[in-house]
Amino acid sequence: MKQSVRVLCYCVGLTVLTSTVVIACGPFFPWQLLDNRKQTLLDLPSTDTFSQKIKNLGVVTAQEKQNLFSADNVNLLASEQTTCPNTDEAYKKAATLFHDKQWEEARSAFALLAYNDKNAAQQVCAKYTLGRIEKELGHFEDAVQSFNGTAYLVANGAPDPLHLGIAAYGEAAGVILDQIGKRITTPYNPKDDSGGITLWNVGGVKEDSLLQLQRAVELYLKQVKLGENSGLSSIVIILKGLSDPKNPDAKLLLDQAVHNPLLRKILLAYVLTDEIDYRTYSKEQTQNILQAFVKAGIDQKNHYDDLGSLGAFAYQNNDMDKAQVFAQYDWQKNQKALDAWVLAKIALRKGDKEKGQEFYHQAIAHFNDGSLRKDNIQRVQGERAVLTLSQGNFVQALEELWPVRDSYWGDVVYLAENVLTPDELKRFVNIHTTVPRDRQAVCDQEVSNENYYDQDTDKYYGYNLAGRSMALRHLLARRLMRAGRIQEAIPYFVTSADANCKGIPQHVQLERDYIKATTDMRRSFWATDRAKAAWKAAVILRRHGMALMGTSGYPDQNPGDYAYGISQMMGPVHNSNNKPWSVSTEQVRTGASWPIPNHRFHYRYLAAQDVLYAASLIPHQSQAYAAILCHANGWMQDTSNYGSPPAIYYYPNSDSYESAEEHAQVSLWKNSSYANAKSVALYNLYLKNGPVVSFATHFGYNCPEPQFGAVTKVKRDLFWKKLRSSFHFLKGQ
Repeated sequence: MKQSVRVLCYCVGLTVLTSTVVIACGPFFPWQLLDNRKQTLLDLPSTDTFSQKIKNLGVVTAQEKQNLFSADNVNLLASEQTTCPNTDEAYKKAATLFHDKQWEEARSAFALLAYNDKNAAQQVCAKYTLGRIEKELGHFEDAVQSFNGTAYLVANGAPDPLHLGIAAYGEAAGVILDQIGKRITTPYNPKDDSGGITLWNVGGVKEDSLLQLQRAVELYLKQVKLGENSGLSSIVIILKGLSDPKNPDAKLLLDQAVHNPLLRKILLAYVLTDEIDYRTYSKEQTQNILQAFVKAGIDQKNHYDDLGSLGAFAYQNNDMDKAQVFAQYDWQKNQKALDAWVLAKIALRKGDKEKGQEFYHQAIAHFNDGSLRKDNIQRVQGERAVLTLSQGNFVQALEELWPVRDSYWGDVVYLAENVLTPDELKRFVNIHTTVPRDRQAVCDQEVSNENYYDQDTDKYYGYNLAGRSMALRHLLARRLMRAGRIQEAIPYFVTSADANCKGIPQHVQLERDYIKATTDMRRSFWATDRAKAAWKAAVILRRHGMALMGTSGYPDQNPGDYAYGISQMMGPVHNSNNKPWSVSTEQVRTGASWPIPNHRFHYRYLAAQDVLYAASLIPHQSQAYAAILCHANGWMQDTSNYGSPPAIYYYPNSDSYESAEEHAQVSLWKNSSYANAKSVALYNLYLKNGPVVSFATHFGYNCPEPQFGAVTKVKRDLFWKKLRSSFHFLKGQ
């Protein structure tokens, strides 16, 4: 925990200290479900958001909501107010008695002021201070009443420039807590930002301890409902102390708390949360809470309405028998999506995929019951698709994954690019996507700039992992290009801006140029023309290969405007945890779909092949021969020097950061070695056959454009030279 802003309020110099723990919350959302399918299907992620769950439990009146407000939200000027305004002489005399710790006299003086309504703001200060005095005197119940009375005055319209009304709820709760336990705050050290942590130890349990605990929690819940974050932190402190397995008094009170409807809900929200800032408990504490719930058992007299959450809790703690009992009981009684989700995972642990699939369908059918929050609803849909994939139903898996494509785009890419055949993907794209019309879209954007528009969300996105409909169309287009089905690919490159172009859109012209170049390099009559066409095709690939045929996943990690790719996995064979959850056909399809060569920027190697083809068609003594080899050598050097970010490589062990980093370095080294070998081969070819040229000393850098127009003269000169050599040979005979 972090110590944060301390709000200081003074009533005529009487210090009121309220400590708040402010923590930024940021739950981790899984990136790809298919990276580790065993973990995806058998592990249960957190099912509750602690802060939201707690906010929903607080109860406030309309007057409290209107007139009480959190010190977290006050403006700076109000926060700087340190004295009770417009105090009279009687108040100042009472304050002096307080400073001198003359508690009885101060109590009498402030009691008179607290019931004098001539100055409402002063009355609020007096009532609050009276609560502090009664606490010092050991009149704890009177102190609680005074603090609650402070909040009541403010809720009913009394001025509260010092924001004592909402603070009073926390003070009242603290007084109650101190009667059933002990709060200890370690000193805060600003040098190393340590300390400042409050702990609560449960004391001897009395007959009314549970009731008092509920009273304190209800007051903190009021603060939370009204936007005071210190209330949340205070509840966490209570729950942490209540679940202390080393404190027998805490265990006794915990056994009682699990039967209390309010405390039961808070405990479940506490252990099922994924908000890191509020997960301050240990595994021992979790087990202690679980055992308390198990000990309580299922008693229909208690009318429990949260056994589904308890089933999830038991599942997360690997107590499958209890998870089955609780989830099955709640499913039969309430039929909640959470119950079906837990039962689906239990079925999969037993190897029953059909039953698991049935429960996934049931969970999705009951999404509207409110037992799952939005991210878990998407997770359930994604998990069902993973299970469908494991049964060999590839197209159906993509159908089920498509509604949650924004959350699991990497998985969509894997299925679309590696598992479905091009024809299966083409049919899917034709059914599920269209090119939207947009009159405001700008024509002739840069070819490499993928600004997608998704008719499903009706918003523009750069390539920020959204705009999926157009992204999938472009993925199909590039895949068809890689398969040599270039004419089929062109319609899927269409953008929403094309209709606004007066002439031919830039990308369309590029595609036409590439088609013409690849056609001419094979069909032109003259060898020099074939070489020129091959060179043009190579240049197009080098400059625009990512947009034309780059893979969205492995190995190219086509990023569009997103610089680090999508962390696409290689396939199920690369992770032993995936083997039980895939069929052999998937692995065969995955291997067959990878580009050749299977290296990042694979199109650069294809460009280099086109250069080699062009070089075979022109004289080795020509400048064009040396120039095109120089360019190709530079392309390979650029590729070998490219520092690919580790995120683009598949991590074989997703639980180990070190292992992932090591694998990334190995992958990078292999990629660099392959490109470097190609670079060396191109340079050696030039050394063996090429002419002496001025740029030979910096071969691969600052290469000139090839002069194909001079090739004809070189050919003619070579012809006459060869002819003269033949005449000399005949003359010698």
